[in-house]
Amino acid sequence: MSKPKSNRTIMLAGVAAALIVLAVAAFFLLGPKQPKYKDTIVIGTTDSVQTTLDPCEAYDYLGVNIIQNMGEGLFGYEPGTAKIVNKLAVSYTISADRKVWDIKIRTDAKFQDGTPLTAQAVVWSWERTIKLNQDPAFLIGDLIEKAEAVSDDTVRVYLKQPFEETYVKSLLATWVAFPVNPKTTPMDVVKPPNTVDMIGPYKLASWKPGEYIELVANPNYYGEKPKTQRIIIRFYKDAQSLRLAVENGEVDVAFRTLSPADIKDIMSKGTLQVVSGPGIAPIRYLVFNVNKEPFNNKIVRQAIAYLIDRNQIVNTVYMGKFAQPLYSMVPIGFLGHKDSFKEKYGERPNVEAAKQLLKQAGYSESNPLKIELWYTPVRYTPAEPDIAAIIKQNLEASGMIKVDLKSADWATYRSLFKQEKIAMWLLGWFPDFLDPDNYVRPFYHSGANGWLHVNYKNPTVDDLIDKQVLQPTSQRIQTLAQIQDIVADDAPIIPLWQEGQFAVAQPNVKGIVLDYSQIFRYYLIYAETG
Repeated sequence: MSKPKSNRTIMLAGVAAALIVLAVAAFFLLGPKQPKYKDTIVIGTTDSVQTTLDPCEAYDYLGVNIIQNMGEGLFGYEPGTAKIVNKLAVSYTISADRKVWDIKIRTDAKFQDGTPLTAQAVVWSWERTIKLNQDPAFLIGDLIEKAEAVSDDTVRVYLKQPFEETYVKSLLATWVAFPVNPKTTPMDVVKPPNTVDMIGPYKLASWKPGEYIELVANPNYYGEKPKTQRIIIRFYKDAQSLRLAVENGEVDVAFRTLSPADIKDIMSKGTLQVVSGPGIAPIRYLVFNVNKEPFNNKIVRQAIAYLIDRNQIVNTVYMGKFAQPLYSMVPIGFLGHKDSFKEKYGERPNVEAAKQLLKQAGYSESNPLKIELWYTPVRYTPAEPDIAAIIKQNLEASGMIKVDLKSADWATYRSLFKQEKIAMWLLGWFPDFLDPDNYVRPFYHSGANGWLHVNYKNPTVDDLIDKQVLQPTSQRIQTLAQIQDIVADDAPIIPLWQEGQFAVAQPNVKGIVLDYSQIFRYYLIYAETG
């Protein structure tokens, strides 16, 4: 028979149990503090929304980027990578001839008003984009022959050609393929200050054009909710105002665009954080309207290509640190990149070669070629006037060219080249999707470059561009090389340099991801308080 426990033993056991209970309670009450996040993040920019926040029409960086925070497609890019993953798609199958895709979509996704996503809504959205035929419509219009809803959760896509799998997913990941709510979206472009109902982490709360755009978390979003409930994008007239705002704490993040000198100075001071990303965008380039004199003469364009000193721009304006010379419209690091302009025109200016061509075109020191070079002073970098001045100096070094520099704000500038009132101008490009096709088709294919008003048409180039998206990789690289060599000789566009990405933020801001996709994801950004 066991011996009865003493009162002392029982009392000690009770005390121990009480201590355990107190310890557990203390852990939950006084244990690790849950982080608190700022309700609102303010993002400052000198950029602007150029047209609308309707995915069928938007074709400027900021407008598209805001749409990418309010919506998503069947596929998308995994943050921090170039990997394409399923988003609204769950799975897909491809027919043996590679021309028919059956795509299963999520059944838990809803539009902002709570309307469930269906395959019918996806098909309607794509048909709307193609029918309205705005500037970016070719991204899916050249891909899709037709689409149909096989069931509420299955979209069947008939492709125009047996395109490579990743290429198809890349195009279906673009904003023009984002589903919009058929119940609330008209069969017309939605103009500011409104947008359309999409499926994404944020939705539009208010928009005062030229001043700010306010986004708030979308309660009906199926995915992970953003830590920051409210995002305000505030517009600044120039880099000086934007720098002052971030240094004074008026904005949490400054993104697009501070000057390279500002970035370098802020980095040296160390009071704010500078977040950097891969240097593939924007790429910068010089455009000629090849229908306008004197640029309808190829040898004039070639002469200018011989004279431009990319290294001077990169080393002077970008201090040899924030950009690198570019000798093809396909960026360094992309599949098939070839330094075709370097091979044809050299790494450094060749004044004598340029002069010989200019003489062939009928110009001389006593009868110089007189041209205008247009630029826009804020959109790409506040150093744009310095860049234009360097190019003017390069061209006038021939002794046979006189350059008159002209500038305009972006809205006016865009109208000028769209109305074909200017003949030579500087532009920049952010990719629609991560594939070399997006660096050749929009510029050189006569069926896709209408937005640029370069008026370049070469049937051989059109044919090669169409072929390369159907070829295996090794053959595709060879075709891309052919394209780059031909357009270097034709020179309707002169590639100049490619830049890195930089955001300046307050020390407590976290979650900024700058990657190859060029998508600035507001929904990942947060700031801890307390």
